Amino acid sequence: MKWRCEWCGKPHEENDPPCDNCGHGSFEEAVTQVNEEVVEGGPRWVCLDCGRQHQKNSPPCKRCGGSNFERRTGPPEDDPLDEIQTGWLDVLETKYVLGYAAVALLLGLIVLAAVGGITLPGFAAETPTGPPSIASPAGSGDTVNSLSLAEVEDTYVDVYNVRRSGVGGGTVSRNATIDDAAAYYNKGRVDVRYDNAERPTREGVSRFDLPCDRPVVVSYEVAYDRTPQSLAQFQNETALATALVDSYLERGNRIQTSDAGLIGLDIHVGPDERVFVTYVLC
Repeated sequence: MKWRCEWCGKPHEENDPPCDNCGHGSFEEAVTQVNEEVVEGGPRWVCLDCGRQHQKNSPPCKRCGGSNFERRTGPPEDDPLDEIQTGWLDVLETKYVLGYAAVALLLGLIVLAAVGGITLPGFAAETPTGPPSIASPAGSGDTVNSLSLAEVEDTYVDVYNVRRSGVGGGTVSRNATIDDAAAYYNKGRVDVRYDNAERPTREGVSRFDLPCDRPVVVSYEVAYDRTPQSLAQFQNETALATALVDSYLERGNRIQTSDAGLIGLDIHVGPDERVFVTYVLC
């Protein structure tokens, strides 16, 4: 006994739906001999979203992915999209494609701003807080030719105050926090000279907890790398400190004002006997 699909009429050897032609789930007994081929004009399933015709009710649509199928009978209808081999990408509306592209671009910009690649309004790079680190450059910040640079710094301030009093500038006293700011700037300059490090900045000085809003930064260097001007000529800390103070003033530089009467100082000697001096006034 033969069986055939109730919808499309395709014959089957057994009552074992669904139909492998149209997908219908019910067979009927074929009382009379049936044609082994699918009856022309049998049921077909049409996607209501793009019009593509399917032999089975088996969404989604192979063209647009739609799931709205409608059963139709009669001769198959011509589908111009089949002739030009149009796919689902071709039936997407332009406005949606542009919208997806805009969203992808925006997400890319947000990712770049988050990692610091670019700056967007509302995504400005975070301003560093707290004092920057103090470099440990080549040379020495402790001693030179058995002279204590800490004592040279103390004597430097004493000599500097004498010079200030001589022009009516008033005296200044050392401050530990301003000392750190001066060390950051001075040792950073030494690091730039000998190791091509990143240059220190006035903004970095201001990140220290200074007792003034607008510190004055004075930085210079004196070369004692040639005989008879080598550092060996200085027999004590006072002689070196006095030479360093006078070296700055002899260049025509003036005594800077100091609102709070405070100073921070750092002296560092490079490996070639070049002496770096930085002081910060508040």
